[in-house]
Amino acid sequence: MGASAGGIAWPALAAAHAGGAAFILLLPTHLYVAGGAITVAASFALVALVPHRLLAHADALRLDLGSVCVPARRTLSTLASLLSLALVIALVVAGVAGSRDPLANPLPLFVWSVWWIGLSYAHAVLGNLWAHLNPWSGLQRVMTAIGPFRRWDRTPPLIYSRQVACWPAVAGFLAFAWFELIHPAPADPAVLAGMVAGYVLAHVAGVLLFGPEWLRRAESFTVFFRMISWVAPLAVRRRAERASDAREPTEIGLTAPPLRLLSVEPPGPSGVAFVLLVLSAVSFDGLSRTFFWLGLLGVNPLVYPGRTALMAPNTLGLLGLFGVLSLAYLLAVRLAAGAGASRTFILSLVPIACGYHFAHYLPAFLVDVQHALRAASDPFALGWDLLGTRDLHVVTSFLTDPSRVYTIWHTQVALIVAAHVAGVVVAHALALRLTGGGPAATLRQLPLLALMIGYTMLGLWLLSTPSI
Repeated sequence: MGASAGGIAWPALAAAHAGGAAFILLLPTHLYVAGGAITVAASFALVALVPHRLLAHADALRLDLGSVCVPARRTLSTLASLLSLALVIALVVAGVAGSRDPLANPLPLFVWSVWWIGLSYAHAVLGNLWAHLNPWSGLQRVMTAIGPFRRWDRTPPLIYSRQVACWPAVAGFLAFAWFELIHPAPADPAVLAGMVAGYVLAHVAGVLLFGPEWLRRAESFTVFFRMISWVAPLAVRRRAERASDAREPTEIGLTAPPLRLLSVEPPGPSGVAFVLLVLSAVSFDGLSRTFFWLGLLGVNPLVYPGRTALMAPNTLGLLGLFGVLSLAYLLAVRLAAGAGASRTFILSLVPIACGYHFAHYLPAFLVDVQHALRAASDPFALGWDLLGTRDLHVVTSFLTDPSRVYTIWHTQVALIVAAHVAGVVVAHALALRLTGGGPAATLRQLPLLALMIGYTMLGLWLLSTPSI
């Protein structure tokens, strides 16, 4: 749903876009693209002047807000998870029994807008909320508190192999991306209800058999939202994992979003693949709707044949972009610091993946979250008005008002450029840890800088090139 609504919004964002509501940008598009690239390059030149001892330990720049003891923290987390599970069940029922209109049924609106986009925004500010809001943790804790299953709390029936790592999460996210971007009807309430129900049940089995380790490594969105939380300025951590609720001090602090990545343990090969896949998926979402891509497929963008006719080439396109981006990243890292550094430098791509995700979906979110609020008032199409918003007027005039369109456009540009600048800062700090300071170490980072500049230009081009 988010993708389709975004497609409606894009034509108003640049003069190059088709449709009568197009506007002329204050500067030509190529100047915006060049300006973004120059900004990223300039940030590298500036950060290279920072004393390497200061930047290498920049993760220590943290404002401690103190520590608090949260009574019954585990119980509250369990209740939040159970409420989330109840909400998922209600949404699935609404998908089956409610309106067939994707803009009136709450299931597609909540999945593609409130959860996929809105919850990502929340994680970028507040940290890892999904650790408490996922619909499985509470059920697992309740089940393992019952007599026959009590021992499963600490010794689950099966052991999750470390060698498997996060590869199931990579496969799951690839399937999710394919469904969102390529499946003919990802917003159809009945189809989506089946997909959500199947996904939830599969991971219910996984978490009961393998314990919480299954969620940490195999559940795609536990991995995804954890990745998003790495850029959050708000850092919350407990001093002891196994202490009682009453004795679990929770430390709260603030840090500059990119600098927090310097304290994150570098992921393994599966984590590297996951970050690259997230970046590839959101990039292909933008690319697949451009006149350029449709031209490569021999499709007239003004006579769009629909998703079904393009499933095969779009599947190859998604996999191809993932492969090209992965090869470009591995080559840049090899030239900069050797192949073994791919685990470390992948952290510098996390702000870029997050920034483009936030920018790309912004217009869709602004529209669809209003539809979601309206649909939530009558989830089963029974004439209810639970929230008093059933007759809410959805405002889309900002997509036809030049001043507001420019504001959205400049916000998207700022998000993309700021994310790449953050990536440059993180990459330089990580490089100093690996190779030390000096001009030679700075010069060795140029391949990574070239990759980031190239992706900056790609991201800005995707925002402005003609799209359906």
